[in-house]
Amino acid sequence: MRLSGVAPLLAALPSALGRLSQPPIANTTKLPTHYGLLLFPHFQALDVFGPLDVFNNLAMMYKNSTTMYLSVLSKTMAPVTTGMTGLPGSFEQRIVPTTTFTEYLNGTRPPPTNLGDIEVLIIPGGGGTRSNMTEEIAFVKQIYPKVKYIITICTGSTIVSRTGILDGRKATTNKFSWAWAVKQGPKVNWVPTARWVEDGNIFSSSGVSAGIDVAYAFVSRMYGEPVANYLAQAAEYNRETDPHHDPFSTFWEVPGST
Repeated sequence: MRLSGVAPLLAALPSALGRLSQPPIANTTKLPTHYGLLLFPHFQALDVFGPLDVFNNLAMMYKNSTTMYLSVLSKTMAPVTTGMTGLPGSFEQRIVPTTTFTEYLNGTRPPPTNLGDIEVLIIPGGGGTRSNMTEEIAFVKQIYPKVKYIITICTGSTIVSRTGILDGRKATTNKFSWAWAVKQGPKVNWVPTARWVEDGNIFSSSGVSAGIDVAYAFVSRMYGEPVANYLAQAAEYNRETDPHHDPFSTFWEVPGST
């Protein structure tokens, strides 16, 4: 073989050797399969689409190792909007639910009906959390005994805090909306300086973009840190791995922040 033909192979060798191979899932015995997303009008877009993209990639890249399903739940089957009521214009996105709260609780949800109980419930935040959340709060409170994990993003934690589930437990929330949010759960041990908090089976995260980091943290806990790292590298995302690194708490002058 001529040297001119060998040179390209040698040039490609370091990148080939340095490519990160897909690690196996560390835990294969207790993996959740049924995820649920709770939606309400005026939800924050990134609260939903950020974490979902993490789980989308997990389901796609590890399709031979695990099976995942997603139920999208809301009060009605009408498309749920990111838009604020009364806002001029129509710059909004809409998600079509797969089942209503009532259908899920009554066991009459549309096919597929053999998914079993929701194991991981994802609850985003957004301006809508300041509206009437009576039905959302009641739904979370009713299904919590059968849910294995809850992941909240931003002010989504206030929906859970108003159920009483978080009483006496640690949680965090959006730092920009801190003063309002913590009043919704006066018995919660709110952590002012935290990107996310894990307390038992509840993962709560700070504002908006923190939902991506808590999703990776959940993947790390359930599927293994190598899997979480691999997914983040594939997404070209500079992941925050320190739950205590939270510059936004001091920026927004949250009481007790460090």
